[in-house]
Order: sequence, then structure tokens, then C-alpha cells
Amino acid sequence: MNEIVAWFTQNYPNIKRAMKMCEHGEKQLNPYHIEGDCWSHTMMVCKVAELRGFNNNISVAALLHDIGKPKSRKVNTKNGHVQFYGHEELSSILSKPILEKMADEKIIESSSIEYILELIRYHGLAYKLNSTELQKRFGSKFYNDLMELNLCDRLGRFNTI
Repeated sequence: MNEIVAWFTQNYPNIKRAMKMCEHGEKQLNPYHIEGDCWSHTMMVCKVAELRGFNNNISVAALLHDIGKPKSRKVNTKNGHVQFYGHEELSSILSKPILEKMADEKIIESSSIEYILELIRYHGLAYKLNSTELQKRFGSKFYNDLMELNLCDRLGRFNTI
């Protein structure tokens, strides 16, 4: 995992910088993300994937799952909360050329690109749909991988909730 993060940091410093500058809160910490910025959260998610020994698809999806947050970040003027609506889809779109470069450099299999993009695109559904609905929609293999990515996402943060 460390090699993939190092590769990403070297090849995409602007994305890393944007994620480091993208805070989950505005005037106060987000109680679901008191670790602060998106890069810190992503590194925590990647560490969980590494410690759990999850496969390469999960590890790469963990690294890229929130790269759309800086471009989708909005502050709700009514309550001051930071929101990232649509970041999953945007993260998937932004990940495609990165995954293609990873495949060209033999970091991932080219046959895994679409699968990883789907994990990124749907990682937020685990918070919205129950397990029966998700299994019915995606099948057991994808569901299991999506739940592993979701576990990394949930454990890869500090929160007060």
C-alpha cells in the first residue's frame, strides 16, 4: 500500500495538495471527520485496508474514493455544514485516467479498472441502502468488496458521533 500511495503522491501532487486543503468542516470540526482534511482521512482509510490485508482493488479504491471531494465541496449557507454531494461519481470520473496510468505501469491489472471505478462510484450507497438491497443490486462478490471498502471508510476517521 505504501508504494501505491508514494506513486500517487509523486504522480498527482496537485490532487494530494487539494485534498490536504479540503477540510471536512468550515468554522467547526465535522463530528464525523474530526481528523480534519480529506487527505488525512484518505491515509487513514488506506491504513485500514493495509492492516486488514484487503486485496489490491480495495486498496486502490481506498486511495481514490474521495478525490472528488475538493471539487464537490460546498458550504450549506443555512447551517454552515460542509457537504460533498456527488463526490462519489466525481471521484470515479477523476480516477479513470489515474487507473489507466496505473495499469500502463503494471500497478493494477487493466481488467480491474472498471471494477475499481464501480467500487468508488458506489461507496456511498453502503450508508444509504441496507445489505439485502445492496446484495440484490450488485451480487455477492461486489457486495463483499463494497463492504470492505465501506469498513475502511468508516474506520479511517476520528469521530465524536
